[in-house]
Parts: sequence; C-alpha cells; structure tokens
Amino acid sequence: MRFTPFLAAIMVCGFSTSAQAGSIYLCKAYSGGTFWAQQHCSQHSALIERIANVPDSLPFSQQVEIARQQQNAAAEASRASTTTTQTYTQPGPDQPTECKALKANVAHYDAMARQPQSGQMQDWISAQRKTARDRQFSLRC
Repeated sequence: MRFTPFLAAIMVCGFSTSAQAGSIYLCKAYSGGTFWAQQHCSQHSALIERIANVPDSLPFSQQVEIARQQQNAAAEASRASTTTTQTYTQPGPDQPTECKALKANVAHYDAMARQPQSGQMQDWISAQRKTARDRQFSLRC
C-alpha cells in the first residue's frame, strides 16, 4: 500500500480519540454500474458491494478516497493470499500402494460417519476424510 501525505494525515486524524467512525457504501446498480453513497444502497435501489469505515468528520470525496484505498489494499491482500504454485507429486514406486491405503482409509471414515457419533467426532472424521481425499487428488489416484 502506498502512503501519501494525505493518507498519513488522515490516519493521524482517524486514530485520535475525538474522531467518529462512519460508514460509506459501495453500491452496485441493477444495471451493473457502481457508485459510493453515504446512505444504505437500498435507498438508491442498488445492492451493497462493500462497506467502508471512514472518519465521519471528513468531506465525502475524502471518505471515498480512503474507502478506495482500503478496497485496493484488500484486493491486493486477497491476490497475494490466493497466488499459490500448483505442485504435483510425481508417480513413484509406492504410489499404487499408497493409493490403495488411502482408498481404504476413505471407506473406513465413510463407515464411521454413518454410525451415531457426537458432533465433535463427526467433525474429526470429516477432517480426516478430507485430508485423505486431498492426498488422493495430489497423487492423482
């Protein structure tokens, strides 16, 4: 995120104890366009796309600028967290054996899940089954 003198001044003002936080809304019109509003989007016959918390004491144009910077920072963080490299396991001599074992484990977890269990136990079974299925997928069983 790039800090401008304007943003630095806003942050100093925004974190003082006297500043009140307000909300502005990024609305999406039914026709597809987006716009910022101080009132709830339903009052403009639109859908809420995003809600931004901004200092109440600033003019609307500065509130919108802060909200856009928050939106860009959130989008950048989202891109950074979803950018991963896909790695595939190369088939090895033990792959058929591991695939058979994983298939048996999944069948066992399925049988366990069909029995009366506590909610906590069902969650554990589900997590174990997911781990086994993920490994099957990565091995391309």
